[in-house]
Amino acid sequence: MPYTSRYVSRWLPVVLLVFMLTDLHAQTPSSLQSLSATAPATTLPPVMPGTDSVRLTLAQAEDQFLARNINLLTAQLGISESQAQQVQAQLRPNPTVYLELMPYSNGTGYTSGATDAGKKAFLPFGQSNSEQVVQVQQLILLAGKRNKQLALARTNTEIARDRFQDLIRTLRYQLRNTFYDLYYSQQSVGVYDEEIATLQQTVNLYQQQFDKGNVPLKDLARLKAYLFNLTSERQSLLLRLTDAESEMGVLLNLSPAVLVKPVVNLNEVATYNPASLNVNDLYLLADENRFDLKGFTDQARFEQQNLTLQRALARPDVTLQGTFDRNGAFGQNYVGVGAGIPIPIANRNQGNIQAAKIRTESSQQAISAYRLQVDAEVQRAYAKAMQTDKLYRTFDTRFNADFARLIQGVTDNYKKQNIGIVEFLDFLDSYKNSQIQYRQLQNNRMQSIEELVFAVGKNPFIK
Repeated sequence: MPYTSRYVSRWLPVVLLVFMLTDLHAQTPSSLQSLSATAPATTLPPVMPGTDSVRLTLAQAEDQFLARNINLLTAQLGISESQAQQVQAQLRPNPTVYLELMPYSNGTGYTSGATDAGKKAFLPFGQSNSEQVVQVQQLILLAGKRNKQLALARTNTEIARDRFQDLIRTLRYQLRNTFYDLYYSQQSVGVYDEEIATLQQTVNLYQQQFDKGNVPLKDLARLKAYLFNLTSERQSLLLRLTDAESEMGVLLNLSPAVLVKPVVNLNEVATYNPASLNVNDLYLLADENRFDLKGFTDQARFEQQNLTLQRALARPDVTLQGTFDRNGAFGQNYVGVGAGIPIPIANRNQGNIQAAKIRTESSQQAISAYRLQVDAEVQRAYAKAMQTDKLYRTFDTRFNADFARLIQGVTDNYKKQNIGIVEFLDFLDSYKNSQIQYRQLQNNRMQSIEELVFAVGKNPFIK
């Protein structure tokens, strides 16, 4: 049976009875006339004493989240690290300088009559036949290795950005879910506050009449028992509300003493209609806006670039060398140039090339598998959003509003003893359930819509 029809069929007799009893002009018993007086309402404790509150719209909360969330600030450092690696990949190899000299001369090896004959010295730079050798080497990378390494570093930076954007998507989904859960939970607390305040007045007046011996104990006990039940349900809701408030504070990097009061534009959220969306268009949007899927694509490009680099590494590089040798075996001041190149006989980097091929093939398959997963997430979220939105739109809000107006008439008729305590408490319970379930229905609808936004990667209702 539809949600609305079930409640209408159940409470229609009670509603008719209320309207009939309202027109009765029966004399109210004198023992209960004082119940029509207004008693001071009991003040309920605040949700969290000693705390400050700040009212935020969803847009304001998202701005605060993007500017202050610690996880996002930390993830941004990962991009900076990748950019630093990109700078490093642009640098050329440093030259190598080799210096060789005699640490000590014992004076031997000199011809008689030489000015240096018989002289002993540490670091004998000035002696005529002391030898010093200076070599300079420079590695020259061939086969475009430096450009290939730079391309690899750039792709790695893109992967870091993909991870950062996907973290924003995940945390924003958590923020928006918590925002709506917090809003509707606070609305539900308001329902309990309203009903508890109304019932507390009745209990206070009944207590006064019971003390005078005008009402039976069983009626007072039933009223107090129901009041205690409402207070317990409210307390359970407050515990859930506390968790949501704490999570919101962490996401927005707020002080624990600051509580967020969400402000929701109900007219705007009511315009979100999943039936106006096409699931095939949602697949395309997800393909464009899901940065986790883009990360798989960039990873495949990274593996392909790495394969190209590994093939280039199989080609040897050239080392250029310049040598100066003072008093060497060939002559007094020898100057020579040379070049060296490794010969790829055994090691042609074939193992790394094969591993890179395997990773390239694996990354391509990972893209296909993850794209199927993304499409499945979009389909599932779309179906859930359609179901919850359809249920929400079949609910007659006029019934809820009429039910809220009837509560005052029922309370007045109970005070006049036109209806019994069983009918009175039953109507209160039904009113409370209808209000709480309606807000839960609204919350479920927004949660499913946010799940669809999360699956697509952007809000499909905003063009």
